Amino acid sequence: MVAYAGSGCKWGGAELPRQTPDSLFLGRQEELSRMTGRLEAAARGAPQVVLVDGPAGIGKTSLARRFLSDAAAGYCVVRASGEELETELAYGLVAQLVPQLPDVPEGLSEPSLGTRAATADPIAVGALLLEALGQAQSRAPVVVLIDDVHWADTPSLHALTFALRRLRRDRLLAVLLTRDAHDPRMPHGLHRILHDDTTLKLTLKGLALQDIVALHAATGASALPRWAIARLREHTHGNPLHTKALLQQVPADVLGGHTVLPAPRRYERLVSARLAHCGAAARHLVEAASVLGMSCALHQAAQVGAVPDPMGALTEAMTYDLLEEAPADAVLRVAFPHPLLRAAVYRGLGPAERSRLHHRAAACSEDRYAALQHRVHAAVAPDGELTDELIRLATEEAEKGAWAAAAAAAIAAARVSPQGDLRERWLIQAVEYRLLAGDVSQAAELEQTVRDMAPDVEQQYVLGHLALTTGRLEEARRRLAACWESCDAATGAETLRKAAEQMAWLCLIQGDAPNIVKWARLGLELPQGSRSSFLQDSLAIGLALSGRYEEGIGSLAHLPRSGPRQTPGQQDGLLARGMLQLWNGQLPEARRDLREAFAAHRRGGLPYAALVALGFLTDTEYRSGLWDEAVANGTQAVSLAEDTDQISILAVVHAFTAFPLAGRGDYEAAEAHARAATQHARTLADVNDGAFAATALALVHTARGDDERTVAELSPFLSEKIAHRSGLEEVGIVPWRPLLSEALTRLGRTEEALDVLIPYENGATARGRWLEQATAARCRGLLEESYGHREAADRAFRQGLRLCGQGTPCWEEALLHLSYGTFLRRTGRRRKAVAELEAAHQKLLRLRATPYLERCTRELAACGRVTARPGGVRHAELTAQELTVARLARRGMSNREIARELVLSVKTIEYHLGNAYAKLGISSRMGLIAKLDEEG
Repeated sequence: MVAYAGSGCKWGGAELPRQTPDSLFLGRQEELSRMTGRLEAAARGAPQVVLVDGPAGIGKTSLARRFLSDAAAGYCVVRASGEELETELAYGLVAQLVPQLPDVPEGLSEPSLGTRAATADPIAVGALLLEALGQAQSRAPVVVLIDDVHWADTPSLHALTFALRRLRRDRLLAVLLTRDAHDPRMPHGLHRILHDDTTLKLTLKGLALQDIVALHAATGASALPRWAIARLREHTHGNPLHTKALLQQVPADVLGGHTVLPAPRRYERLVSARLAHCGAAARHLVEAASVLGMSCALHQAAQVGAVPDPMGALTEAMTYDLLEEAPADAVLRVAFPHPLLRAAVYRGLGPAERSRLHHRAAACSEDRYAALQHRVHAAVAPDGELTDELIRLATEEAEKGAWAAAAAAAIAAARVSPQGDLRERWLIQAVEYRLLAGDVSQAAELEQTVRDMAPDVEQQYVLGHLALTTGRLEEARRRLAACWESCDAATGAETLRKAAEQMAWLCLIQGDAPNIVKWARLGLELPQGSRSSFLQDSLAIGLALSGRYEEGIGSLAHLPRSGPRQTPGQQDGLLARGMLQLWNGQLPEARRDLREAFAAHRRGGLPYAALVALGFLTDTEYRSGLWDEAVANGTQAVSLAEDTDQISILAVVHAFTAFPLAGRGDYEAAEAHARAATQHARTLADVNDGAFAATALALVHTARGDDERTVAELSPFLSEKIAHRSGLEEVGIVPWRPLLSEALTRLGRTEEALDVLIPYENGATARGRWLEQATAARCRGLLEESYGHREAADRAFRQGLRLCGQGTPCWEEALLHLSYGTFLRRTGRRRKAVAELEAAHQKLLRLRATPYLERCTRELAACGRVTARPGGVRHAELTAQELTVARLARRGMSNREIARELVLSVKTIEYHLGNAYAKLGISSRMGLIAKLDEEG
């Protein structure tokens, strides 16, 4: 199974342990066959992920190497490995991949990424990585091999997850190696990929008996009876590393005897013996390299190890398989052949030598963070001066919004601090920074440590923040209230401000408008903090939910209409302004503010605020009739919320994503999102999230024409037992009342429909919200029609259309044309009906609102009109992704520009564009001009 290198030689007059031939590889044929099958599928444009897990020494790396040497010849292979000493080095893993890719975007190049690694957004880096991998496929299929995933830095894992989730038609195989596929350090989004049904999961076990027989024969040692080899296998559980060690170390008479077999000497001792055989220069080079990581520049290792002739030392180290040349564009780099080998060298250093080398590495490093990390590893006792430097670094990074880097520095400061109270304070701060970075799973790793501390204000706050982020609302309320109530004169204003912010967010999740306003005002009365805050947003939203819209929008008067959004003063409240404009029917303004809020918070603001902005942007685009954009943004919002473990937001973003999918008749996808929204809403026990989820399901039922299920889904929200109803009853937020009224009307339950509709009508009129008034007018028209009040129904429908004509383009206008046309046809006014239905048909065709388009077509047929697609346009044949790509290509964008716009690979864009050409009967972009009109 394992490829073993080396040849027999002498160490200081003693015989070296027997080495197996370089080319030997034993077993694992089934695993190799299955991996090869996945590689062939990837080469055909079906991207694949392979997970290989198993304990150290089981042969994961050897399997991957054999696979690459046998099956991946002629492929573009890029490799990287997690580093035990670099888990906190932002984008360390991505930085290993970049030099191996043939065509790297500017933002991902080593100098560019290096200067901004601390503040770089994992999503932006992931998008650039996706582009680079897409470009590499133009030359050959790509294999990405990541070893020791469990030790990779979190920003890199988030970026990698983002890229892998967006592979569609790519010639790419990702092979991920880890000791534990359930390691909690890895982001939940990556866990979902690793455990997805489409991922090939290979859990390596010990060698089979026949493989150990072959391994023994390869050593050239004295023959052993088969029972002795079976006993050896049972003793080592077939672990290749341990089995090989015993075959090398233990005489044949002991292996073939009946005495108890000894445990194998530690692998470190074998490596140490090989290292001792090297000359001093080679030994010093290898030891210096071990403190620099799995790979490093040769000149760096030579400088740290004080090696005058690095090339000669490297040649000798390679002779004994201790180092190898690593891929590099310019500067020669060296790497250890296996993570265990590097670990053995590093652990074999005595404490004094290890500390000395780390000190030299710190002195040689030009990177401030790397130098401090080496000093931390060099420290043999608590170090107050080093602690102060790390605290300064953490503070500086936090001020820049580089939360991951700030967390790493805070943890390092806690590790070397001579003061217990300071150590606890900075561990607590590290949890806060990790939450702000969106690294929820890693923040949770420190939870028990923080719980074990003596209770105080800071501890209660950060545990409350963590509980809220992970959806434990009652614990969050208890912790945050305890923080606020136990404060004293010594409590920092920043802590209280953050506690008020989280309490306001908690009340917002639960729709408790009075308490949203209360906590937001309490927080805003305190001195302003240095980072972005959600308090201004909470106040405006709470006021709007309380029916005080003008007061809410007035509280945001400090915000400029547009311009840079770099500082808290320029972005705090921007999300709320976008949401309030959405609810007020100011759809273009809402789109602008929500897009800017998403971008601003992704650059270093609040992770949950960014996702809320993207979710409500999805709703805005749904209402505006921009369904391609709505589906794309909703899908991205769900992906980001899942990848960053933002549990409290998942219900809303799933629900919003279901809205346009339901309208298009993509029932399976819409219902999956709606069910997921329902599940998350139940987890939070939040009636407002439940209302969004139920509305999503009701939209699916309405599109299907299943009014009974729509009523069953939405009727529970009429209950007066619901504690916080403001979010349910404020018009423009959750559209459950018009959906319920329409369904009741169609079922003939008109009195119930009227009771449901009247509060909605009154609210829309009182607020002066044109879009809600138009929706209410349509529902009123349907109700009056059911009563037989033809004139009242006619007035209502025309009033709704008049309101839409005064507003901006919206989905509601298409529904009004369809409803009014249907009414006119039923009352015998076919000529007028045709005009309304054709207007509806044109809008529904553009939206690809299939269920409604079919109804419209039936109504037109009943009027004696046969519908033909206008101008020969065949958009209905294109999928949503194909049409989106075709539209962007029609505007003159290149495939790479489209890929950046949609955050997909170039190969995926080529696939969709090719399909669009075939369906439209064209062969180039020029044909798109004739086939696609400006709207379509």
